Amino acid sequence: MEKFNHNMMTLARDARGLTQAELADRMGVGQGTLSKYETGFSDPPREFVEDLAAELKFLPSFFFEPGRPYGMPPFHYRRRKKLSSKALARIVAEMNIRRLHISKMLVSFSMRTNAFIPEINPDEYQGKGRTAITPEEAARVIREMWMLPTGPIPNMMELLEANGGVVIPCDFGTDLIDAMSQRIDGLPVLFFVNVNAPSDRIRHTLAHELGHMVLHTAQVKSDEEMEDEADEFAGAFLVPANEIRPQLRRFDLRQLANLKLYWKVSMGSLAVRAARLKIITPYQSKMFWIEMGKLGYRRREPNEPPKESPSLLRQMVSFHLKKLGYTAKQLSTLLHLTEPEFNVMYRSEILGEVPSGRPPLRVVK
Repeated sequence: MEKFNHNMMTLARDARGLTQAELADRMGVGQGTLSKYETGFSDPPREFVEDLAAELKFLPSFFFEPGRPYGMPPFHYRRRKKLSSKALARIVAEMNIRRLHISKMLVSFSMRTNAFIPEINPDEYQGKGRTAITPEEAARVIREMWMLPTGPIPNMMELLEANGGVVIPCDFGTDLIDAMSQRIDGLPVLFFVNVNAPSDRIRHTLAHELGHMVLHTAQVKSDEEMEDEADEFAGAFLVPANEIRPQLRRFDLRQLANLKLYWKVSMGSLAVRAARLKIITPYQSKMFWIEMGKLGYRRREPNEPPKESPSLLRQMVSFHLKKLGYTAKQLSTLLHLTEPEFNVMYRSEILGEVPSGRPPLRVVK
């Protein structure tokens, strides 16, 4: 007999941006009753589950899905502190629901790749001089392992998906987080991307998340150290030192704007890279950021590179609809979604569009 999973009730409520009191009020029940169902103190009757599903726009089967949700990885701690509890809960809920969908579609859909995203323990993997490998060296190792040529990476999303990752476009409803990543046994490495972030920032953030997946799943350090290492890895992975050094001998906004067009990373990222490599002085770095602030470029720079679009999620949906002969209703049932919600959530994948920023999970008001 199916058992009600109280964790899924919390997940569905969080996905809609509702507090427990707000949901109880909508459903016309006491919060105490709802709380007992959500904490697992007691199991709700079938009639309540059907009403709950209708209110939150999931299928009743969603609440009987076994398993537990996952929280944010530890290296997202600093960004988590800045988020409201409701915004954080909604983001975590979306990650878990998307993960559930991918795990179900991967039962029939096979990812074909000979490459993978490795885990490097910096204390065990020796770099130059038999010392612990640095983020700069780790980035070089990954580029060599994936046999990347010199020059800019044409498409970060395609690269990650070609090497064992899945990029999932999301609307986080905040600009505090551009992307997140998870490594969970039995699944490919998942990269959740905020579709509303500037494309140059997304590329850097994906490389930053790759750094976490390479350096920090086998070893956990302090929040500040992990963030700094992932950022150093991202700069080295996107803009190798031996290539950028001669190009940054002239350091001004015009040169950085030209290099941005070539490397497809922000002028800010290039300036940080120059400072890390000690190509510029602290004074030059300070004056650069002052000038960027005066021009209003610190929040969003001009001349963004073209938007990149992931393809694996679209392939999974298309495979089920076209190859396996699922109807939209059948696939939505597999994913525990109502058909209208499925069409909203996977509209881009169904039509083969680049995500426009439309929220994949709607907050019902």
